[in-house]
Amino acid sequence: MEDNIYNVTQVNNYIKLLLEDDFLLNDINIQGEVSNLKRHSSGNLYFSIKDENCSINAIIYDYDFYNYDFLIENGSNVICSGTISSYPKIGQYQLYVKDIKKIGIGKIYSNFENLKNKLKQEGFFDEVYKLPLPRYPNSIGVITSPTGAAIKDILNIYRRRNPCMKITLIPTIVQGKNAVNNIINAIKIANEYSKFDIIILARGGGSSEDLECFNDETLAKAVFYSSIPIVTGIGHDIDFTICDFVADFRAPTPSAAIEVCLPSRNDLKEKILFYYNKINSIMENKIIENNLKLKLNVNETYLYIILNKILNYNNELKKYLSSIDYIIKCKINKNKSVVDFNLNKIELLSPISILKKGYSFLTDKQGNNIKSSDELNEDMELILHFFDGNKNVKILE
Repeated sequence: MEDNIYNVTQVNNYIKLLLEDDFLLNDINIQGEVSNLKRHSSGNLYFSIKDENCSINAIIYDYDFYNYDFLIENGSNVICSGTISSYPKIGQYQLYVKDIKKIGIGKIYSNFENLKNKLKQEGFFDEVYKLPLPRYPNSIGVITSPTGAAIKDILNIYRRRNPCMKITLIPTIVQGKNAVNNIINAIKIANEYSKFDIIILARGGGSSEDLECFNDETLAKAVFYSSIPIVTGIGHDIDFTICDFVADFRAPTPSAAIEVCLPSRNDLKEKILFYYNKINSIMENKIIENNLKLKLNVNETYLYIILNKILNYNNELKKYLSSIDYIIKCKINKNKSVVDFNLNKIELLSPISILKKGYSFLTDKQGNNIKSSDELNEDMELILHFFDGNKNVKILE
């Protein structure tokens, strides 16, 4: 029996020879849809060719790739010609492509785009319908496989970031024909439980075929109609599924999804310290302000007493001023009577008053009064003064 023991290298090399000796596999044409397209730094092109049920890995070496005048992209429907052989190092068989022809868009990719456009037109992608994520959730539900890489990544981030939060796993399969119904039931259970603040729908990286269940219309609508906000973390950063478009928030990976949902414990400590210092500062300012008010109130008591005294003095002063004003008015009235009396006497004794009675007087041109007729001569010019004006006169004889 020991003669039949072989090492792994021998077995893999033997399989490689079997594949290469098969005339059908040595020159074969395969039609299918391109997926999982990756350009290696070496220049080689790696991808899968798939139909609705199966897929096969393929490779185009860099020196063959430049022979094609069209762009190879995911979703292209192609016919690949080449050889199927094995790569002994990992024991994996694949198609080594020598020639490739593009014959249109693949059915799977076309179905994906059609569903994407349909849901977009119906408003399932609109931002207005996306639920806001709570900043500080108390409980997070995680819908994923209990044995997959996604839950391990999520728990690692959870333990490091904030293990005080509550996380509950809602187990489901995330690949295969029963995955859609399983995930829909998990979403339903999470909503009926209604104690989660956020739901994370996660799956680790894989081929586009592995993520196919997340492109189902029924599942996408279950994500959309969830009353609890759903964050998707499906595959890698370059992977987009229909569920990503309808989710309330799309994270590039499961690790990123938990980071989005779970506030860092250190960040919370910093915020608590910030608000503590802010509240403490406000309280200190209030204490200082109230102390000032207290001092002002104490001082206001003395000010009130002084103000009352000032008001009393002011009232007394007003009384004295009023008395002085009365005395002055009386004095003014009395003196006015005396002045009026004297003015009347002066007016009676005034020459003008006499003139008003019909009298007048003569002066020469120089203003000298003529007191006697002896001072008059013939043709002498004089001025005759009346109470209301003067007239020039001349002595005739």
